[in-house]
Amino acid sequence: MTETKLNSHQEQEKKFKEWSQSEYVKIVNYCNTKGYRVKKLDQKKCQTLPPILSIWFVKTTEKNLDLWVISGDFPTDLTNAGVAKNARQSLRHFSMSWHMQAAKLEEGVATGKIELQDSETQSKFATDLTSRAENLYEIYNDDKLWEATGLSKG
Repeated sequence: MTETKLNSHQEQEKKFKEWSQSEYVKIVNYCNTKGYRVKKLDQKKCQTLPPILSIWFVKTTEKNLDLWVISGDFPTDLTNAGVAKNARQSLRHFSMSWHMQAAKLEEGVATGKIELQDSETQSKFATDLTSRAENLYEIYNDDKLWEATGLSKG
């Protein structure tokens, strides 16, 4: 390997490590705000697509409570690990969950049951959440992307 390629590879590794560390801090803080204390990660179950997203398998200090946590360019979110047997399937869960949240928000705004801010802001939030859900589903559904991991859709 030439020195230029080696330096480029080292620079990419450095950026990946910094990004991963930043995302780790983000998910630990997020878990804490939701009342969960991170005990450790199960690295074998975690998947990363830097700098777009990471799916973390988090073991909490609570007995028998593990979580899937998503971070990156997508909203940071968490769910009980029992909803999906692998990181790929957790993406499908988050996608469906966000679609349902957006639909409930749109319905609530339309019926006047939800008043978060002005209706334009609420509508934009629901549209953005739907878009993120669709993007996440595309990643979940991309067999080529997941080929090397061996993770199935379901």
